[in-house]
Amino acid sequence: MINRNFLFPTIILFFGIFALTFIFKEELTTTKLEGNIMGTTYNVTFIHDDIVSVENSVLNILESVNSDMSTYLDNSLITQINNSNLDQWHSINEDFLKILSYAQKLCIQTDGAYDVTIGRLVNIWGFGPETVNKKPDKIQVDSIKNQIGCDSISLDIQNKAVRKNRDIALDFSSIAKGYAIDKVYEYLSSVENIRSVFVELGGEVRSSKFKGLSFWKVGIIDPSDNSKIIHTFISKNYDSFAIATSGDYRNIRIYDTEEFSHSIDTETGISKKLDKSSVSVISNDAMSADALATALNVMPLEKALEHANDNNIKAMFIVDENNKPKLLFSQALQKVKI
Repeated sequence: MINRNFLFPTIILFFGIFALTFIFKEELTTTKLEGNIMGTTYNVTFIHDDIVSVENSVLNILESVNSDMSTYLDNSLITQINNSNLDQWHSINEDFLKILSYAQKLCIQTDGAYDVTIGRLVNIWGFGPETVNKKPDKIQVDSIKNQIGCDSISLDIQNKAVRKNRDIALDFSSIAKGYAIDKVYEYLSSVENIRSVFVELGGEVRSSKFKGLSFWKVGIIDPSDNSKIIHTFISKNYDSFAIATSGDYRNIRIYDTEEFSHSIDTETGISKKLDKSSVSVISNDAMSADALATALNVMPLEKALEHANDNNIKAMFIVDENNKPKLLFSQALQKVKI
């Protein structure tokens, strides 16, 4: 005997699933936007069910952040502040305030390991806009190192202003890309007809949980072989998915046959030697993922793992062990299906 009370809702459910699948297959459109900004490339992908015109808005967001945060632009806001006199208050906008406020808090939380006042160190090691042909000497490094610190700038949040307390230069290369990603992601997520979003800028990513009926995937490169993916993260395991990687292999300089990475130890003022390592951080937003990955990458491994565990940071470390990559996961990431 057939239970018709059971059959009827089953049929309704079947047709409901069929109709949903049909809508996704027939009516949803995937659009990709690609280009160059901030000295790197960007890839914005979104899935929508109607005609949308967002390309100009996305580009305007990226260009706005770049015009404020790039040390390569003579008239950028950050360049103006870096060129300002000591103890002189300089007006800043909301974007600049958010980045600097977060960076200053993270500087304190990491005991200075993360510090955006290292701009002059970045420059003398050849990772800034200035051309450098030789390794800086100890006297040069020490004179700049003694100026940097979490308290080398002051913020007036109410009046949106910043003041240099010591002779420093700001550098947002470890946080500006993440912030730009967040702004693009939040804008696209607010557009009515857009259902799913994926934003990538210079290797950093933020996406929605779903990619239509599937999920987004992000591969992490093996630091010892940039052609290989060593691990893949899937967005389905996270309600909010943003990921950033800081690796020694991504930007290097060579002085007298020695290879130095873009990661600078704020205690010594010295650029880290290349050691085929990287740190990837998953967070609710790309700005914090970007900054935290840099902070952990600068720290010695043991201290970085301890900091990640103490602060519930989802982090994956890739280290070189006997010329083979080894993956280490923080406690917070181990609790997630990785």
